[in-house]
Amino acid sequence: MKKLATFMFLIPILTLVFFGCASPGPDPEQASREAQQRREAERQQTEFRKGLPPVSDPSQVR
Repeated sequence: MKKLATFMFLIPILTLVFFGCASPGPDPEQASREAQQRREAERQQTEFRKGLPPVSDPSQVR
C-alpha cells in the first residue's frame, strides 16, 4: 500500500517534469530575425535623430 501511494504521487510529478523538458525552446531563426529587426530599428532611430535640428537648452538661454 505504501508503494502504491508513493507511485501515485510520483506519476503526476514525473509527467509534469517530462512535459516541461519536452517543450520547444525559441526557434534560433526567429531569435536571429528578431535581433536583426531590433538592430535595424535602432539604426533607423539613430538616422532619424541625426536629421533633427539641434535643440537649445532653455536653462542656458539668457
